[in-house]
Amino acid sequence: MINWSEANDLELVCYCIEVDKKTIVAAIKNGNDTLSKIKESTKACTGSSCKELNPSGECCSKDIKNLIKLYSGKDTKEECCSCCNS
Repeated sequence: MINWSEANDLELVCYCIEVDKKTIVAAIKNGNDTLSKIKESTKACTGSSCKELNPSGECCSKDIKNLIKLYSGKDTKEECCSCCNS
């Protein structure tokens, strides 16, 4: 797992939609402090090719939740996207 506090702003978080850390952090700072709000505002975590495109072979939802916790202090317990459940 990536250490998001040290990751470059251009590091991709969502490989399906190609959303980087900078975009996610900006959304969080604009009040989008849940996975649902991040999905709505950035479209991150709305793709369906996580296992193929993400080098970790996992959905980006865990990384987004880590960024939310890091930048807002909130620990969201939301379920990840539907692509993870298949």
